[in-house]
Amino acid sequence: MATFDCFAQEGNMQSFARVQPIDRRRAIVLAISTIALAAIAGRIAAGAEDPRAFVQSVGDRVVKVLQQKLPREQAEQQLNAVWLQAFDVEAIGRTVLGTHWKAANDQQRKAYMDVFPKYVAKLYAIQFSDYSGETFAVGGSSVLDAASTLVHAQIVRPDKEPIKVDFVVHADGQELKIGDVKIEGVSLLITKRTEFDSVVAQKGIDGLIQAMRAKAG
Repeated sequence: MATFDCFAQEGNMQSFARVQPIDRRRAIVLAISTIALAAIAGRIAAGAEDPRAFVQSVGDRVVKVLQQKLPREQAEQQLNAVWLQAFDVEAIGRTVLGTHWKAANDQQRKAYMDVFPKYVAKLYAIQFSDYSGETFAVGGSSVLDAASTLVHAQIVRPDKEPIKVDFVVHADGQELKIGDVKIEGVSLLITKRTEFDSVVAQKGIDGLIQAMRAKAG
């Protein structure tokens, strides 16, 4: 979700006349920000009623970032914003770390959760760096349990077979969150857990965190 700076009032009563035009501009910015935040909240609320609409909105945002052909650093920042808003980052991070989460101390857990979102955003930026006109389309869905839905989608590629992508969506309070992504049936959670297990076995949890930081840049 976009963030907006809160502007503090400057000057005193004697300089009020001088800074009044700036304060007016700030008031306009704050008003626009409030409207924008309300609009975003409205879209999220609407998507929360329908997991399919929610996933489509996430896919549309990702495609919009890719279509801009931004420098990788800027693309990472925007993809990271999508990731943080739409995905259940903390639950995914804990699940991927598996039994090592319980073995980690508080300092290691904090360091891991600090770098995990940046690490995943970097992976997405690298994976999508060769974007060449792909589109995202949501199909059907199936209920997994009382709180979770599996949403079926495709990444449609020009002159190539589409890539099947399934999203596990669950309710997190009044919002929907993505808890796992399965590409051609392969779970992100399972894939990264296997990879992280291997790194921890060789280098320990601190070694894993260092490797993630190096990858995230």
